Amino acid sequence: MLSREDFYMIKQMRQQGAYIVDIAAQIGCSERTVRRYLKYPEP
Repeated sequence: MLSREDFYMIKQMRQQGAYIVDIAAQIGCSERTVRRYLKYPEP
């Protein structure tokens, strides 16, 4: 499970137009995990 900071970083990077593959590489998780977190509402 990713930290809350990672969650917000994923959301912010995506809003800025980053590709999912680039977000996954920077966070250090899979593309599937990034997609899953993008579907979640904010905690």
